[in-house]
Amino acid sequence: MNLLERRSAALAALTGWAAFVSAVLATVPAAACSKTQVAKGAPEAAAATKFDWPVSGRIETQCWTEATDAINIAAEDGATVRAAQSGEVAYAGPLKRYGKVIMMRHAGGFVSATYGDIGDLRVKRADHIERGQPIAVIRPAEDYSGTGLKFELRLGPKAVDARRFMSAPEPPPERGAGSLSTE
Repeated sequence: MNLLERRSAALAALTGWAAFVSAVLATVPAAACSKTQVAKGAPEAAAATKFDWPVSGRIETQCWTEATDAINIAAEDGATVRAAQSGEVAYAGPLKRYGKVIMMRHAGGFVSATYGDIGDLRVKRADHIERGQPIAVIRPAEDYSGTGLKFELRLGPKAVDARRFMSAPEPPPERGAGSLSTE
């Protein structure tokens, strides 16, 4: 498969994933996530892969059910959003009702989506990003009906409970808003 065919296939998969996420999130109210479940069926080899929290803040909503998956993190305006794991940016830009979205492909077949109250994007499609690298800044988004930052994780085409793959049980406490830094 040549480069153009691979890119076309990747774009088709990404477009399908975005349509699926849009359809699911549009039909399930946030209150539907009152109980959490543990993701089933994730290969054991993938369990060794760990992701950092993309932003400091307080977890407002976390849920994982067969119908929806989301972790909503309350973060201060101006807080730096960082790559949760090294990978390649598959999409960075606006997505109706989601604000700005950054989707990344990671080793082991993982795809992460970070979206919501994101202002200044610091990455673009096809960029290779290292874990912890600044990718955006928290800013209120006019085209997003929620609050805070959402983080979702897929393993191949299947949504997984992101909490199972995080390097810590919760995001680090907020250190205050500020300019992007590489610390």
